[in-house]
Amino acid sequence: MTEAMWALIGVVVGAVATGFFNWLLQSKQFDHDKEMFLLQNKSAEMVKVNLTEMLNHRSYTDRSFTALKNAVGGYSEDQIRQFLHEIGAKKTSRDNDNEEWWYLASRQEERIAKKAGN
Repeated sequence: MTEAMWALIGVVVGAVATGFFNWLLQSKQFDHDKEMFLLQNKSAEMVKVNLTEMLNHRSYTDRSFTALKNAVGGYSEDQIRQFLHEIGAKKTSRDNDNEEWWYLASRQEERIAKKAGN
């Protein structure tokens, strides 16, 4: 083999090794960044879990915003509404009052069936 061939093999091996180590370092950095993001947003995620559990209760398809807000502390009303949108909840109101009510879009058929049964 000629010197040019050995030089080409050296360049290829170096490029592959560099690419592999860069990929490895970036994947480790991504995992670290993801973990830090989750830790920083754990409180908000727990609020979403709590809201989802309340809206998935088998006896209640709808919950008043007041009830949802009382179960969550430390967040503004707008932040709570944002969380509700993020979990797939929809806002509604009732004919007899001006209060704000929320339900999960995934339970819409169940909600309609309950209203038809009343």
